[in-house]
Amino acid sequence: MMRADVHQDEAAARLARQVTEMLTDVLEQDTCRPEGVDRFDWCSDTLDELARAVEIVGEIVERSTARALTEEDPEGVAAKARELATAIVRRRNSLLAENAAARLRRASPVPVRRAG
Repeated sequence: MMRADVHQDEAAARLARQVTEMLTDVLEQDTCRPEGVDRFDWCSDTLDELARAVEIVGEIVERSTARALTEEDPEGVAAKARELATAIVRRRNSLLAENAAARLRRASPVPVRRAG
């Protein structure tokens, strides 16, 4: 007879494998951005979701190891995951700024210099 916690552990591992497979699919899709499609528009939602996923992974690791803070890891994995999520959001925001500047340059007419 199988204990319920063993079955739950197997289910969690199976779900984690599915997440890994899905993230691998995202990695493969990243190289398939259609030509002429704005880079920010194409990936901003993905970056937002990846930031959320990283935070969730950190929380899962904390719960799975049953030790939030230790001497060797005083900040904890969840805190480090939040730092990574913040870095992802910063990268997304830099794309937003880059995109806004590029759109502004495209929208601004180039002044014509007259010989004088």
